[in-house]
Amino acid sequence: METPFFSYCLIIIAFLLYLIVSYLYKILNVNNLEKALQKSNGLTFLNLRHSVGILLFGVSFLCLHIEYVELLTIFNHFSFNIVLISLILIILTVLISRSSVKKTILNINYNNRVYIGNGLLYFIVRSIFLLSYEFFFRGVLLFTLIDLFGLVLAIIINTLLYVLIHAFDSKAEIIGAIPFGIVLCLLSYYSESIVLPFIIHLSLSLVYEVSLFNFFKSIKSQS
Repeated sequence: METPFFSYCLIIIAFLLYLIVSYLYKILNVNNLEKALQKSNGLTFLNLRHSVGILLFGVSFLCLHIEYVELLTIFNHFSFNIVLISLILIILTVLISRSSVKKTILNINYNNRVYIGNGLLYFIVRSIFLLSYEFFFRGVLLFTLIDLFGLVLAIIINTLLYVLIHAFDSKAEIIGAIPFGIVLCLLSYYSESIVLPFIIHLSLSLVYEVSLFNFFKSIKSQS
């Protein structure tokens, strides 16, 4: 799809604004669920951050470029191989996520202050945010870069920017963003849709965060 100059500006602005927001949350020490559950109104802060992401990465582009809605279709290029690969990746991400959350729980040093807010609201907002996030990175940004530079360079630039947006996360997340970002870019390109990348990202996130939330909830019930 042809991209006007205004869209390039919007992409840059959306990315930079969310990067700034991420930095501010790092300073506030409420940049992930583990930290948020140990601070009063932590989930509210995360919901606010995710809402900003939804507006920047999802709503703004859909409102200004309705043609991008094509990226939300189930499959533009349906193939058995893509679906099979996606199922394997979902299983792998779930296994990796379960293993990762077990290690996290073993190493948590909580401060005996646990604040369990509205978990259902958080996970709903989180899911919508991840859809917007994939819509931007593996949709709008990726296909804009492909039009400009071709597939290989587009994936390299996209992955570098994806790593940069994780700059204020843990070292493991930063390193993991490289192969994860490349795979999701390829899935999005060959299916011409962000649905599969979204499902895989959602699987990874929810398995990890629901387990973490339940762990802190059990701590809260025992106190």
